[in-house]
Amino acid sequence: MQYMRHGKLALAVIASALVLTACGDPQGIIAQLPTVTDTYKVYALSGTPASFPSGVNTYARTVSLIDGNANFDVAFDLDATGHVLFYPVQKVVTPITGVRQVLLRKVPGTDSTVTIAPTGTYLDSTIVAQAGDVVVLQALRNGTNDACQFDISPYIYTKLVVDSVSLPTRAIYLNAVLDPNCGFRSFQTGIPTK
Repeated sequence: MQYMRHGKLALAVIASALVLTACGDPQGIIAQLPTVTDTYKVYALSGTPASFPSGVNTYARTVSLIDGNANFDVAFDLDATGHVLFYPVQKVVTPITGVRQVLLRKVPGTDSTVTIAPTGTYLDSTIVAQAGDVVVLQALRNGTNDACQFDISPYIYTKLVVDSVSLPTRAIYLNAVLDPNCGFRSFQTGIPTK
């Protein structure tokens, strides 16, 4: 019985210390992982074989085939003028298990000037972009066994920049910066502070 009281007392002391430590920062969240840069080559959904990757899973940092498994965050196509179409996953497929919400926002600026994901409205709709345009992706990642399942903020942010397009092969080249920390919005090199 005495051991139980000491155990409860120890837990109370630890809990109090955690609360007091977090008082300096109301959220008490510290990023653990550095931002990551990647380059991707994907193919347009239309006019290319289904065996060519037309999507990107930003958190897994891979290109993906477009199928009913919805193992991608955003899919890509080209319109008649050669502009790149960004489709959030829920606009392309709806698997039986449901699909996480991915929202997009076209952001003014360049790859080097967009250093943080903006706050405000992100859209559940197609974005049209061309070479040099910046699109920020907000992916809901709080599902079972997902990255932000137990975090205060359920979102992971990625900056995608259209580098170039090859019209003959219908290939789309992208630069990406992922902030893998739940709720953090930084696209600067290193471990984020915001």
